Amino acid sequence: MPTAARLTAAIAFAIIGYIIFATMVPIYGEDTVPRFLLPLCIGSGLWAGWVLCGKNAHSIASGIGTGYTAVIAQVFWILLIMSFVFMIDQAMRRRYDGPMDAVVDVFTIMYENGMRFGSSEMGMIILVGGFVGGMLAGIMGKKFPR
Repeated sequence: MPTAARLTAAIAFAIIGYIIFATMVPIYGEDTVPRFLLPLCIGSGLWAGWVLCGKNAHSIASGIGTGYTAVIAQVFWILLIMSFVFMIDQAMRRRYDGPMDAVVDVFTIMYENGMRFGSSEMGMIILVGGFVGGMLAGIMGKKFPR
């Protein structure tokens, strides 16, 4: 059921997703940014805000807690889907001996991408973004209860 907390959280985490995208662009370079990266970052933010944070934000404290959960889940899904798409690209070039090698390589690529994007800027985005997005959802959840 749509609530003010869900809508606020979805918008806030979509904005956080755009900020994550803007932080990832200089790491890739302007010409090598995957085309799916912006919709992936914003879409994962919408999902994390609506499903994870907005549903459970009934006060400021619960909003902040679920905000951190949502932003961590958002970053996890961004890394996982990016790694899966890269693995599919490599599989189409016949890099793997079998399907199990491809599945295992998804997690290796995910780890490498996490280390590449694991900068202090990204850490601050996660900390501040989770706090602010969760706090906004908590305020809206308390002000406009179901």
